[in-house]
Amino acid sequence: MRTFNLSCPLLFIVIFLTGCWDRTEINDYAFWVGSSIDLNEDGSFKVSAQIAIPSQFRSTGGSKSEKEKATIVVSATGKSLIETLQNIQEKLPRRIFVGHRRTIFFGEKMARSGIKNAIDQFVRNPDTRLRTDVFMVQGGEGKDALEVSSPFNPFSAVAAVDQDKYCRVGDTVLRDLIVDSTRDGIRPSMPVIEVNKKERNTFIIQKAAMYNKNLEMVGTLGQIDSMDMFWIKGVQRDRYITVDMEHGIYSIYESNLRSHITSEISDGKLNFVVKLTGNGRILENTTRTNPSSANQLPGIEHEINKKTKEHIEKMIKKVQENYGQDVFGFGEVLHEEHPIVWKSIKNRWDQEFPLASVTVDVRLKIRSTGNIGKSLDL
Repeated sequence: MRTFNLSCPLLFIVIFLTGCWDRTEINDYAFWVGSSIDLNEDGSFKVSAQIAIPSQFRSTGGSKSEKEKATIVVSATGKSLIETLQNIQEKLPRRIFVGHRRTIFFGEKMARSGIKNAIDQFVRNPDTRLRTDVFMVQGGEGKDALEVSSPFNPFSAVAAVDQDKYCRVGDTVLRDLIVDSTRDGIRPSMPVIEVNKKERNTFIIQKAAMYNKNLEMVGTLGQIDSMDMFWIKGVQRDRYITVDMEHGIYSIYESNLRSHITSEISDGKLNFVVKLTGNGRILENTTRTNPSSANQLPGIEHEINKKTKEHIEKMIKKVQENYGQDVFGFGEVLHEEHPIVWKSIKNRWDQEFPLASVTVDVRLKIRSTGNIGKSLDL
């Protein structure tokens, strides 16, 4: 009798654990891998989705024909992103799932008009991955990037993320964009991606786009300037660089890159000092100097650091004069070190930043000169 009394509650519980009436099978989902957002002439949004086709994946070798592509690109328009999302859903026989989305591409026209409204939807959606990479597609629509047929990955959205790891331009994800847009002392930036016009199945990632407080793109920086900008921000950790020297060049691999910014106020003028450090390994030398010589190496280091300092200071001045947007984060440093002063100028930082004085101190230490000293030509 006692055994029966104990077993009755267990049987009662088992009855309610034998089924699931609100489940969604994995076969019922359409996995959204990449997004693009473009602006139509009438001001409406055009959103494109790169959707995976699981049935086209093969575990064995063999090439796929054009009809056997592992992805499709579905587009829709609407007055809001939610409306376009629903319009895309109406074109698919499965339920959309954005939890695996890797990349968001913004068309150049969309970026210049402002992406603030687009970001709002991503922040509110709990299924959005904040580690989703973001790019601005220069010279075209974001959809162009989704339609690239990469030979290295069936998903161009994933191929772009993988390529960005090795381009040294700076990995920017949705979380970084959101955080920078909500702070007063820094303006957002993101990598620029171009579809290779000569080879339509590859990307080019060499630039960075700069945005103002309203998340409107104001301009782009070239390859070297972009790397320097991300070094100052503390994002870049290593890179390859070529420095023009007298009678030749030095190609260097720079690693362990660090940035430290300090601020001071003198006679009512803002002054910033940027200290950049790192280690260098010489990979190529076409000059008439011998970097393995203990007598010549300090002079070589000094010359490399001097040229790098001059180039970075010139780049910062160009950003101040031409764009007036603090994409480096100097305002955040001022906020931390002089909070009272910052409180009085934070609402007009876009006007104060171009007037600030910035000094750069580069201290790159050459740790390796290669297996030979002088150039083989000598």
